[in-house]
Amino acid sequence: MMRALKKWGGFLAVAVVCFTLATYVWTNNAGAYFSLDNADDYISRGNAKGDRGQYQEAVADYDQALQLQPDNAHAYDHRGFARFMLGQYQEAIADYDQALQLRPDFADATFFRGVAKLILGQYQDAVADLDQAIQLQPGDADAYAYRGDAKVCLGQYQDAYVDYTQALQLQPDYVHAYVGRANAKAGLNQYQDAVADLDQALQLQPDYADAYIVRGHAKLRRGQYQEAIAGYTQALQLQPDYAGAYFFRGHAKAHFGQYQEAITDYDQAIQLRPDKANAYILRGNAKAHLGQYQEAIADYDQAIQLQPDKASAYVRRGNAKAHLGQYQEAIVDYDQAIQRQPGNARAYHSRILAKLNIGQPRNIFSDNNQALQLQSDFSDDY
Repeated sequence: MMRALKKWGGFLAVAVVCFTLATYVWTNNAGAYFSLDNADDYISRGNAKGDRGQYQEAVADYDQALQLQPDNAHAYDHRGFARFMLGQYQEAIADYDQALQLRPDFADATFFRGVAKLILGQYQDAVADLDQAIQLQPGDADAYAYRGDAKVCLGQYQDAYVDYTQALQLQPDYVHAYVGRANAKAGLNQYQDAVADLDQALQLQPDYADAYIVRGHAKLRRGQYQEAIAGYTQALQLQPDYAGAYFFRGHAKAHFGQYQEAITDYDQAIQLRPDKANAYILRGNAKAHLGQYQEAIADYDQAIQLQPDKASAYVRRGNAKAHLGQYQEAIVDYDQAIQRQPGNARAYHSRILAKLNIGQPRNIFSDNNQALQLQSDFSDDY
């Protein structure tokens, strides 16, 4: 997620604000110094370090500022941003909480707290913060775009479309908003319109990897697996460490029946992001398709360790155990899946088959009725 940040340069920034003369001197002359006798001096030096990408050192200066002046909202705000840039999102949120207690009208703190929550998957809370940011700064295109991102994650594609459109009205050359709106359109099955937005994004920024990712998604949803693979491959040529591109390319290859190649891509995704349960589940699914059931079970174990409430991981692990003839253990997994997701039709259906295989036909009618009343989600088949 890219944003024209309002404070410093760095990974997310494409513009740098003007600093005070003292900060400019500090940034451009390593031998320069000034008397550090108040909180503002530490904040200024922290800002200068942040401008050079020295975020950890900047945090230390903001710590000093807060020791001198514990109620300095700017120090909390800037320390929150430094922690945000270090990927310390929970700590950043805590700092923004403090800043906003002191200054409830701090639009930047509200915005970045919302983005941090978005990154952590707290989508509804992210929307609430970004709502507030928009109330404080109605002309902030970034706030609309990131609120659109959160709504896409919530499956609210029409509302997300409206937010991205608003962002583009405020900033017509906003590449992120074009890509986000394309993603929303794909969610609404408006694939042709989605491609038009992606073309516009790539015209503005030909090396924008996310545009190729979303193009791949649109092709994948239409069953155009080879074209989807090509889109993800283009993204990886631009950004070789893009874990999501490996993940989705693996997903497309599995749909195309290229299970071994899919496993290779999932390996890469997991190496880059070992904390993503879905990558282990889909790698396990690919292994199961190849008859590698023990290896698949190991992947499902890892997914469950990362995300204990993931019902699909229990179902898939149960299926792998059933293939190995471990029907009783499989039933335990199906029970766990149903406990976590009572509406999982696949779990009821699989439990019926396992009970029949061990000669326990009792209660299968209840399971059968549940399975018939529900619609199974086959989104994780591959």
